[in-house]
Amino acid sequence: MEAWQVTHYRAPHLVPFSAHLADDGQTVVLAADAKEYEIQFSGVEGGRVLDSVLAMANPDAEIWFDIHAGSAPSWQLSLAEQLDALSLIRDAPADPAALARQRRQWDALIRRCVDKMLAATAADARGAYAPVVLSMLRLLDEPAPRADAFCIDDVGAPEWRDNFALQTFYLQKLYLADNLPQALTLWRRVLNGFADGAGFVGLSRREARAEEDPASDGFYCPAHLEAYLLCLADLLLLAPKPQARRRLLSREPASTVDSGVNFMRRAEQFALDGLAQLGESRYVSRVNAEDAGFGPLVQGLFIEQYHVTQRFVEIIAPLMTKRLRSPLKQRVYRYFQEELGHEVYERATCEALGVPPAWLDQALPLPLFQAYVDAFTVLGRYDPIGYLSSIMVTEGMLGVDNPVHERLESLVEFRADYQRVAKRHDDLNVELNHAALSRLFFREISALSPLTQQRALANLAYLLELNLRAMDQVADFYGPQSQLAVCSLDSYAVAG
Repeated sequence: MEAWQVTHYRAPHLVPFSAHLADDGQTVVLAADAKEYEIQFSGVEGGRVLDSVLAMANPDAEIWFDIHAGSAPSWQLSLAEQLDALSLIRDAPADPAALARQRRQWDALIRRCVDKMLAATAADARGAYAPVVLSMLRLLDEPAPRADAFCIDDVGAPEWRDNFALQTFYLQKLYLADNLPQALTLWRRVLNGFADGAGFVGLSRREARAEEDPASDGFYCPAHLEAYLLCLADLLLLAPKPQARRRLLSREPASTVDSGVNFMRRAEQFALDGLAQLGESRYVSRVNAEDAGFGPLVQGLFIEQYHVTQRFVEIIAPLMTKRLRSPLKQRVYRYFQEELGHEVYERATCEALGVPPAWLDQALPLPLFQAYVDAFTVLGRYDPIGYLSSIMVTEGMLGVDNPVHERLESLVEFRADYQRVAKRHDDLNVELNHAALSRLFFREISALSPLTQQRALANLAYLLELNLRAMDQVADFYGPQSQLAVCSLDSYAVAG
């Protein structure tokens, strides 16, 4: 981290003070915040020091300009640094309209999201969404689960059990409650706004809560609010449809205590069988088609991988706070260190594939790629055993090849920059042996209860399905494009 500098202030000026020259004619006596300070510089007349101190009351004074420009005499810079060390320098006051302006931005964003959902639903079919809205509002008020006892299959039970959209909604609600609570305020308002617009009489009034004002400006990223409203719209419109029904479940009861390594063997076998049951994603089908070539379908996958990699260390962070045994703790910290900074490779890969850097910065993740990191992060907190068994969903499995790697390589082989950048990242992933991570973690766990095993496999099943559905979204969003367009609330077509 860089050192703090006086030049970091935007409009520096002293706090309210009084100052005068002492009887010796050399010492400046400065009074501020009910304290007195004596200032003097060897070789500098006290009158000059006093003049400088008095000038510092004005943020537009020449002395501040000289300090920022690096042209101030060394003693004036030292004076400013001493006063700063005493916390006597303040910056420009906050814009009193900042929070009100942010509230107006929230209002506009909410209207856009509600309008988008209403436009995606036929008026005569909106009745199917009333119970979904009600369930989502109730889930927003659901207390957080008990750590080490969370199973995704319990979400929405019994009415909405096995509903992928509502399960994902709840996982993201848990994530946002810890990491972007403002988004939950907007979610509630969008759900109520949709209920009003769709004519669900009494629903929104019955479930309404006092609206919250922004608490701060400049702390949370406003772009993420748009990303999570897109996630909400996508999940709400999916929830009542047959496609929302879970495709892969694990409800085989475990009856005996088992070791970590033996459980992981079963988890790997379940994952292989589950992938076969889920079948080929629409992305794999599209990219393997004979007429597939380099274009948005290829670029889009790397854009989404960049979004995930940019946040990837987040999914490891919850484990870092657990009071694990030393071997496990050390391995968690090592995993975090080994993943830190990998987004530079993915960003360079995107740029090598012709994605403008500004587009990467503006693009929102596709909804399920946003949910992907959220879900792993939540499971790291509430079901760490399920999380550890699911690392292979992100890192791959020993002896199992990526189903699209070779095909993608053939479609981009003419781009020399890609070959250079991507090879560095591929080599690093092989060198770090992350495909073996789950086994290495479970080697340290001597025994798992039957119920712990059942929860872990249920949560693994969900993450396998989430991964496949996310790949389907890449195919659906980028596949029809002839010219690359990145995801936003306006450009993403939610399925009505």
